[in-house]
Amino acid sequence: MDWNDLRFVLAIAQGGSLAAGARLLDMNISSVYRRLEGIEQTLGVKLFDRLRDRYRLTSAGQALAEAAERMDAEAREAARRVRGADERLEGPLRLSTGGGVAFHLLPRHLAAFTAEYPGIALEVGVTDEIVDLARRDVDVVIRDSPRAPEHLVGRKVARLGMAAYATHSVLARWGQEAPLDALPWLSLECGFARLPEVKAQLRRASTSRIKLRFDSVEAMRAAVVEGVGVGVLPCFIGDADVRLERVPGTYAPTDMHLWVLAHPDLRRSARVRAFLQFFGERLQGERDRILGVATKPQAAPPRARKPVRSLA
Repeated sequence: MDWNDLRFVLAIAQGGSLAAGARLLDMNISSVYRRLEGIEQTLGVKLFDRLRDRYRLTSAGQALAEAAERMDAEAREAARRVRGADERLEGPLRLSTGGGVAFHLLPRHLAAFTAEYPGIALEVGVTDEIVDLARRDVDVVIRDSPRAPEHLVGRKVARLGMAAYATHSVLARWGQEAPLDALPWLSLECGFARLPEVKAQLRRASTSRIKLRFDSVEAMRAAVVEGVGVGVLPCFIGDADVRLERVPGTYAPTDMHLWVLAHPDLRRSARVRAFLQFFGERLQGERDRILGVATKPQAAPPRARKPVRSLA
């Protein structure tokens, strides 16, 4: 039995259905079905029970899927170690970060990074989902978290501040002294919404006053800008928009910090070290803006070129 057969079994097991397995394999369903039928005929055992809405592993299939998972993990670890030993400042580097960072912090530094490291081809993936660096889906991440996961290396760059924001016209219409539970609130249902400070703000608003709920920071920000209502945003997003102002009495520093991180197997990769060092220094230079205590918008800090340090 070759690895490709195991890969098919593992994808269907992870997806839980033929259709989901086909998506993971980037193939059509009929091709995956025929391949699975062939594998089962070759082995002489049934690997999945075909239920109405899903494929369930049999005991034989479970044993095979567990073996495939071990092989997959070992192959990924070997690949990470090879990439981690790469001392070239050239080649692809895959970054994952959330929408807030991607739209409001990252762009002002990208031109400087590409000018300093022209050989590095940075691939930016934007998602609010937590990616698994152990699977080598990405090389580096910029994430908000109270603390760095123990299995990752990198640096803490800034503490996160939050506040409620509205347009000048909305606040003028309701009055600066209006009680918070009288304002037309917008609610965020993902990402930053898990912060206690955001939950506390929304508790101060009457549930009946929450007009809309969003699962995207950018979508809610756009609605706030259009005067739909009041929304809690990271200060580095709300303060940078001249169309918005803070709702008095709503600012709060949080226990969340922004981190620039990588898998430890990649710590010796020149590309990874260059990224962590560059963006660690750049974002630390904007820590007042990210915390929300900057007196005016901060320009992207200049940076003298330095040797890339080892994380070992």
